[in-house]
Amino acid sequence: MKHNLCRTLLLFAGVFLFATIDAHFKTTPQSPVHITETDELVYKSYPNGDRIPDFSFCGYRQSEYPIPWVDAKVYVPVVDGDATGLIQQALNYVASLPMEPDGFRGAVQLAPGNYELKGKLLMRADGVVLRGSGCHKNGGTVLRALGPMKDELIRVLGYNNAKTEDTIHIAGQYVPVNATVIPLKQTATLKVGDKIRIVRPSTAGWLSVLGTDRLGNEQEYNFSKWTPGRHDMVWERTVVAVTSESITIDVPLTMSLDPKYGGGYILPLSWTGRINNVGIENLCCDSEYDHTNLKDENHRWQAITFNHVKDGWVRRVEAHHFAGSAVMVLEGAMQVTVEDCKFLYPVSEIANHRRYAFHTLGQLTLFQRCYSEEGYRDFTVGVAVPGPNAFVQCHSERPYSFSGSTGGFSNGILMDKITVSGGIIQLGYRDMADQGAGWVAANSMCWQGRASQTHCVTPPTAHNWAYGMWTQPFGNGHYELSHTFVKPESFFMLNWRLVWINLQWKKRKYLCTLLVKLRSQLPSTLIGCLYSH
Repeated sequence: MKHNLCRTLLLFAGVFLFATIDAHFKTTPQSPVHITETDELVYKSYPNGDRIPDFSFCGYRQSEYPIPWVDAKVYVPVVDGDATGLIQQALNYVASLPMEPDGFRGAVQLAPGNYELKGKLLMRADGVVLRGSGCHKNGGTVLRALGPMKDELIRVLGYNNAKTEDTIHIAGQYVPVNATVIPLKQTATLKVGDKIRIVRPSTAGWLSVLGTDRLGNEQEYNFSKWTPGRHDMVWERTVVAVTSESITIDVPLTMSLDPKYGGGYILPLSWTGRINNVGIENLCCDSEYDHTNLKDENHRWQAITFNHVKDGWVRRVEAHHFAGSAVMVLEGAMQVTVEDCKFLYPVSEIANHRRYAFHTLGQLTLFQRCYSEEGYRDFTVGVAVPGPNAFVQCHSERPYSFSGSTGGFSNGILMDKITVSGGIIQLGYRDMADQGAGWVAANSMCWQGRASQTHCVTPPTAHNWAYGMWTQPFGNGHYELSHTFVKPESFFMLNWRLVWINLQWKKRKYLCTLLVKLRSQLPSTLIGCLYSH
C-alpha cells in the first residue's frame, strides 16, 4: 500500500514536472510583442507608432540566401619560413580572375598544416574567399602570426570612395521606429534601386532631453559631455518604392525621426569601391606572444577585420592568443555574417579596448553561434552605431566585463539566446563611464538569454525590451516573462522571409514518407542521399 502510494505520488510529480518543462508561458495582447497560443508573434505599436524593430535583415545578403560554397581556383601548400607572400600572391591571382555569374571569382584553398606569417594578408577585391582545411588538431590549417605587430592578421578592406549628393529633406512629421516609408518634401530625384544614407542629427535639443550634454558637470569633467553632431545616426538603405510624397526603404529604421529634435534628411549615395562577396572560413588564427609575460600586448591584436565591405562572412574560424578581437566589423561594413567562430586564450592586459572578442561598428551584422573565453567585452556594439545588429546563440564564458552596447545610444541591437556566464548584458545607462557612454542602447531587445545581470532601461525618446531572461534584472525597461521559457526560442529566426524553409521542409517530409513506402524499390544510396538533404 505504502509503495503503491509512493508510485502514485511519483507519477503525479512526473506528470507535473514534464508539464512544467513543456510549458512555455505566453504574453498578453497588450504586450509590445504578443506570443499567441500558436507561438506566433503579434506586434503592438506604441501610441506614436513605434514598435519593436525587425532584426531579421542582419547578415550576409540580409539572411535571404545561404552562405555559398565557392570553388577553389588555386591551392597553396605549406612552406618553410614566412608564407605571407605566397598566400598574398594566391589572393591577388584569384582577385585578377573574371567574375563568375554567381558574383564570385573563386577561393584560395590552404592545405592542412602550419603557415608562418610575418606580415598581414590583404583581401581587396570582390568575389574572393580564403579557405583553410579546418581548425582541429589533426589535419587543420593554422595561420601563425609572428612578430611584434599590434595589427590584424587578415584585413578585408574595400576602398572608401563613397560620394553623396545634395540633401533631400524629410517632411516635418514623426517617422516611428521600424518605419520603412519615409515621407519627403520632394522625391523627384530618387528612383527604385538608389542607395541612400538617412541621417538623424544629434541636436542640442535632443541631447538636453537625454541629459547627456551635462555628463560630468558635478565632477567638472568636460570630456564626457555629448556635443551636437557627435552622435548622429546614419543608416544605409536601398530605395524599393517611390511615390510623389514618400519613399520606401528595404530595411526598417531602428530609431524614430522626430521633427522636435531635428527630424532627418537623406543623402543619395554612390560607392564604387566597396567590395562584395568576400569570405574567410575553415581555419585557425594564432598569434605568437611572449610566453614569459601573460599580459604581453606587443603582438597581434585582431585576427580578422572588415571595412568598406558589403555582403561578407567569417565562419568556422578560431582565434587563439590575440589581444583584441577574433572578428571586428568596422563602420564601413554591412551585411556581414560571423558564425561558428571562437575567441580563445587571449593574451593582454585586462582593460578597456582589449579582448573585444566579437565587435561591430557596422550595420546589419549577424554574429551567430560564436563562443568566447576570458574576454573583456565579448559580444558588443560600438558607440553610436545604427542598427539593426544581431547576436544569436552566442556564449561568453568567464568574461571580465559585459556584453551589449558600449555607449552612445547605439540602436536596434538584438541579444537573442545569449549566455554571458558570470557577466552582464548591458543595454542600460553608464553615465560617465568610458568618457561619457551615457545611454548605451535604444530600441534593443534581449530574448531568452542567460546572464548574472541584465541592465535594460527605458531611455528618453526610445525603448528597450527583455523577454524570457534568466537573470537578475536592473533598470526600468520592459521586462516580461523573466525566469520562464518562451516560444519561439529564437526571436531572430522567426521572420516571414524564412517561411520558404518550412515549406521546403514539409516537402522533404512528404518525400521521405513516399520513400519509406518505396524503400524496397529504390537503391539504399539514393534514399540516404535524399534523407540527408
